[in-house]
Amino acid sequence: MFLLGAHYDTRLRADRDPEASAQPVPGANDGASGVAVLLELARVLDLSTVQGEVWLVFFDAEDNGRLDGWDWVIGSRYFATNMAVTPEYVIIVDMIGDAEQDIYYEGNSDPLLREHLWTLAAELGYSAYFIPEVQHTLLDDHVPFLERGIPAIDVIDFDYPYWHTVEDTVDKVSPESLERVGRVLETFLESGGRYPVSGEGAAERGGN
Repeated sequence: MFLLGAHYDTRLRADRDPEASAQPVPGANDGASGVAVLLELARVLDLSTVQGEVWLVFFDAEDNGRLDGWDWVIGSRYFATNMAVTPEYVIIVDMIGDAEQDIYYEGNSDPLLREHLWTLAAELGYSAYFIPEVQHTLLDDHVPFLERGIPAIDVIDFDYPYWHTVEDTVDKVSPESLERVGRVLETFLESGGRYPVSGEGAAERGGN
């Protein structure tokens, strides 16, 4: 079983927005972008080419850490603790709709699966957007699965100036950015979707 996930909740208060810190975050990118990609993937994916069962999981209670006693990633932690089936791997998509898209390696992510997807993105012509360098190391919905020894990665563009503000609105989100991430996931799954063998797809990449 292969698990792809995204969180659908948005932050209760825009605490990075000094002029509107009591208002909720709209979450067009931080929440809705990952959900949108997975919903479209559910529509277009050719399951006859996938060598396993695909679970699309939508997590609540990811994004309210440090507010009113909340912790981060509550929904995914509960799911990872209570799931009856262990996935072969987990791919989380989060904040991937930014029109100024730069998706770097995330530092906690499984290196082999991460490299495989970024190499695939380069083959699809997306090397300008999927950058194979670690930029951030994050607590996100992939971490509870990593803590259980399950390979997991976070596909995330964390360099987003509207993060946790009331300006996280749909006009900041690009359909092309969503499509690029969706194409990478679709191509990976439709090529079998199995966890990569060491050395597979590990050729050095040139810049475009």
